[in-house]
Amino acid sequence: MLIQKPTNTWSGLTVNYINKTAPFKFRGVVFSFDLSHGLFSSAGVDAGTQFLLKIFSRVLDGDIAAHKPLPRRVLDAGCGTGVIGICAAAALSGEDGLYVRCQDRDELARLITSHNAAKNNIPPVTLEAFTEPLLAAAADDKWDLILTNIPAKAGNTVLKDFVSRSCSLLNPEGRVIMVVVNTLAFFFREAIAACGARLLSEEKGAGHTVFVYRGDAGSSALPVNLGSGFLKRYPFYLRASPACIIEEIQINLDTVHGAGGFDKPGGAVLAAAKLLCRLGREKIPPGGDTPFLVHEPGQGFFTNWLLEFMSAANGQKLVLSGRNILSLEAARHNADILCRITINAVPAVDLQLGKDALLEAGGGQFAFIAAFPELLPQTKTAKASQDADQPTAVWNSLPPLLAEGGLFLAAFTSSDAERFDRKKPAGFTRLGSVKRNGFCALAYQETSRKNNS
Repeated sequence: MLIQKPTNTWSGLTVNYINKTAPFKFRGVVFSFDLSHGLFSSAGVDAGTQFLLKIFSRVLDGDIAAHKPLPRRVLDAGCGTGVIGICAAAALSGEDGLYVRCQDRDELARLITSHNAAKNNIPPVTLEAFTEPLLAAAADDKWDLILTNIPAKAGNTVLKDFVSRSCSLLNPEGRVIMVVVNTLAFFFREAIAACGARLLSEEKGAGHTVFVYRGDAGSSALPVNLGSGFLKRYPFYLRASPACIIEEIQINLDTVHGAGGFDKPGGAVLAAAKLLCRLGREKIPPGGDTPFLVHEPGQGFFTNWLLEFMSAANGQKLVLSGRNILSLEAARHNADILCRITINAVPAVDLQLGKDALLEAGGGQFAFIAAFPELLPQTKTAKASQDADQPTAVWNSLPPLLAEGGLFLAAFTSSDAERFDRKKPAGFTRLGSVKRNGFCALAYQETSRKNNS
């Protein structure tokens, strides 16, 4: 089950995740966009996006001159910080019933897009942002315009499907405007031709090419939506099916395009597994009705190893959380194949921002939490506040989430682990650490309630 409640709740996000504010002018309007180290193009509005918007503006002027109806249903696929969707919403603001759907696989992108929309006076009734795969929507949704600065590393099979599926999701006379890096221009030109789409225009710039195309609006292809059987329904997302051995336990997985962790366990997973082996199974409180939580599970190497290590096939409740919706889907898919257990997935930028949804998904506090967070470079605002940095935010999230006597395990780069351990507050006892390949895993037991009883 996916627990996803679109909300613009945003406490602490500005301090910890926004590193820069960039002005940007489009069609005579000056916008202000907050950017993040955690998302693409954190230094300013990137050249590809600027080029796409230039062509979009030209297409819009052509439609106005020809007295054609302007787009009213717009999809921004892979929205990042929301620049394209927000600029489109502003440019089309006079159209009755205008609706812009912004989508990205990253929960941080959803939050920052929603934030930037509000900052630039685009109301939620006009623009909504979602954490979802490319081209996800309701089954009967059709679009007058699909805009995308296509993620070049999404995987060739995903990119080919995007071209053909995007055509099928257009209204009559609808169009796709796509910007790609020049090294992929030939690939997309061939993909457009292969699916029978009509290439309306192509323009090459210094580093990017923009394609404008349309296809068969009568096609039966549906949007790409999450849920049970995701890989069976969309096999083009399957990357590989690797096998490996972690601490003498064989792990078999299906990995997906667009998710971190790739095809083998990283140093953080190996360090975490070794540390749990060193501590012993008895140090992990029994689960049963008290759920386990794995935050940022990647493709699911650690999750499946943990379930095997704990022999947790019977009755264990498991919650997965993290920024990347495709990672969550991969990890849930792999855990479900291993053993039929109750698995909930929660898109969450971090444990603090996801707290309420995590408690709802687990039905209460967690006996065991394993986290593999990426600590982004500190923003200037966070550096000025001793209580606002990301390690402190992780520690502050634990009291409401971790059950009495519960075990918390976290794995970071070695430098981040040192910074995290220095922030340890009272009420947690450090049980041990393990270093592996530049990563460090740390384990702590919650002891504050025991000491206070």
